[in-house]
Amino acid sequence: MNLQGAVEELDIELNPSLVEKLYEGYEIRKKKFGDRIFFYAPGFKHYEVDDFSVNSPPKFVDISVTGRQCELMCDHCASKILWHMIPATTPEELIRVGHELKEKGIEGVLISGGSDKNGYVPLWDFFDAMKYLKEELGFLLTCHVGLVDEEYVQGLKEAKVDAVLLDIIGDNETIAQVYKLPHRTTEDYDRSLKLLKEAGLRIVPHVIIGLHYGKIKGEYYAIDMIAKYEPDALVLVVVMPYYGKAKFQLLPPPKTEETAEVILYARKQVQNSPVVIGCARPAGSERVKLDAYAVLAGVNGIAFPAEGIVTYSKALGLKPVVSPNCCSTVYSMVFQTMETS
Repeated sequence: MNLQGAVEELDIELNPSLVEKLYEGYEIRKKKFGDRIFFYAPGFKHYEVDDFSVNSPPKFVDISVTGRQCELMCDHCASKILWHMIPATTPEELIRVGHELKEKGIEGVLISGGSDKNGYVPLWDFFDAMKYLKEELGFLLTCHVGLVDEEYVQGLKEAKVDAVLLDIIGDNETIAQVYKLPHRTTEDYDRSLKLLKEAGLRIVPHVIIGLHYGKIKGEYYAIDMIAKYEPDALVLVVVMPYYGKAKFQLLPPPKTEETAEVILYARKQVQNSPVVIGCARPAGSERVKLDAYAVLAGVNGIAFPAEGIVTYSKALGLKPVVSPNCCSTVYSMVFQTMETS
């Protein structure tokens, strides 16, 4: 691996001792998954940098069953992540939206929404409509949910969703203070993973790095929880100050080097499942550095890669694969390409 030449492609300075440490993750992903690395640009926004663009029409979009509404209004998001989603607040509207999307050539949807006061995304009334989107319209169907119980899991299963995404939090203070769920604990998140796994559903947990007002607090425990259940993939994102309702000073992103350490830990704990860097992470020069560290730490993919990262990965000897889908679908692409390579 020509590391020095690869870094020169980016014109940034990386911490040499951290680079050496991260290389353990790189070796793990090479051994387990080969040379391919995936870069994603889902259809909810146009994205193009010098060495990366997706020129085909959108193939994958997000739908919110609560529109822009969220009862929790967590500090890290304050419902703003819902604003780019297509609203469909009744089952009938979801089916109508599904037909419109199908006519436009959309192939996959992620269904989510704001949370209620108990930490659930209120999908109960939508399961039949979701099944219609899956069976009658043929969509790749994923859901980003909150906590789940037995009844909720059964509904997801009957809807025949392809994968379930959920944020996993590894610290009780973070759950109470940031997510506004003082009556919930890490055990509730562990139980949700357990129920989904036992039901035979594909699970793609997410960990938000720096969720506790920019501090690393609970991320390692969250990864340990997830690793027990052998997820189909793990998505890592970074807290984004301009999403939240807290002032920037209260919700800064963590240091890039701290984030890189968490990514390496995830790669080492979840060696047999794809690990990807999701859409949400700060922009600017630190994004370039973070994505470079992530490639070195052995991730399988990155959504909306920073400028130069695709070229950087090639310089490291990797083979980029570009996709217009959501990065959570990495579980199918990784193993499919391994079988055909």
